[in-house]
Amino acid sequence: MTLLTFNSKYVVQSTVQVQSSSATLEDDTEASQTFALTATQTVLAIYQANNDDGVTMDAGGMTNAISVDGTDFANSNDSPDTSNDACRNCMFWIGSLAAGNHTIKGRVSNADGTGTVSINNRILLIYILNGDEFQYIDDATLQTSSSSTFANDPNASVTFTPSGNCVALYLYNVTNVDAATEDSLGKKIAINVASDFSQAEIAPNTLNDADSVITYYANTLGAVATTVIGRFARNGTISTVTISRRQLGVLLFANDTLLDSITSDVQVTTASGTLVNDTEATVNRITTETRELLVVAMGTKRVTTSSAASGEAYGIQTNSIDRQLSRSSSSLGGANPTSESTAFAQNLTAGSHTIQGRFSKN
Repeated sequence: MTLLTFNSKYVVQSTVQVQSSSATLEDDTEASQTFALTATQTVLAIYQANNDDGVTMDAGGMTNAISVDGTDFANSNDSPDTSNDACRNCMFWIGSLAAGNHTIKGRVSNADGTGTVSINNRILLIYILNGDEFQYIDDATLQTSSSSTFANDPNASVTFTPSGNCVALYLYNVTNVDAATEDSLGKKIAINVASDFSQAEIAPNTLNDADSVITYYANTLGAVATTVIGRFARNGTISTVTISRRQLGVLLFANDTLLDSITSDVQVTTASGTLVNDTEATVNRITTETRELLVVAMGTKRVTTSSAASGEAYGIQTNSIDRQLSRSSSSLGGANPTSESTAFAQNLTAGSHTIQGRFSKN
């Protein structure tokens, strides 16, 4: 086994509108990348898509997925607060691809079999890595919870021993399909690596509608057996929530990988309709050589915390330039939980750099 190092990347971004009235997945024509490999490589793909507030979005919501050489993975479903409010999904795939030509695409359809959905903003990030130390689960076993206390998702657990000291990145995404049992207050998730980290929350449009939520965590590990578990619970005090499909991923990077990780439960607020700094999410880093930067970010609003019904945006800024954002809306007039997540990657020369989380109302 060999720890992961950077090889190359593709970053596909577009704000060109694409719509779908299909009940089955079809291509997001603005999110596609074909590339050639000369040897077997580990590949991480992250796809995030959303509509803008006020743009056509069926109340039943949107389904997105990642297509790898014609096979769909990581299908995720979400519903807006109401028709034409913001709706988003963010999902990931990790795998090994052999030498040859490959195509990775974003995919889209409506979530409930009716209506039209729109994408106004997306990123398809493809990271090609040397090495082979990773874990990935994409599992569609139905699991429910009627507890407000975190419990294990039994279909999202991996145990492994790194080949040496390393930097670990963990990703966990869950979704329920439309009409699955889902309390109107929705669900919360976390990643457990000995303790629970990075709680994120989401709620559907209304009872039993679709929702999805993703979270991340990162740390350093030694060459010891490690268990990583996805965890979930309901947000409310009654009823039941469902996972229809989940992905759990672990990437083990070489120990000379630079890591900055922030997890904060301190609330920040804004009345701005344009992105402002999340003062709890700032990284300052001086590099002495050219480096590749990978950023994953998630902002979540807790249940019963009041917010604009039209929802929120969360984004990534590097060196004072806003790079990418995602938007969602909050059901029950803004009282229900919501979260947004996105990713970005770029090359950074030696020097002083600032990576900033950004947020606004829609």
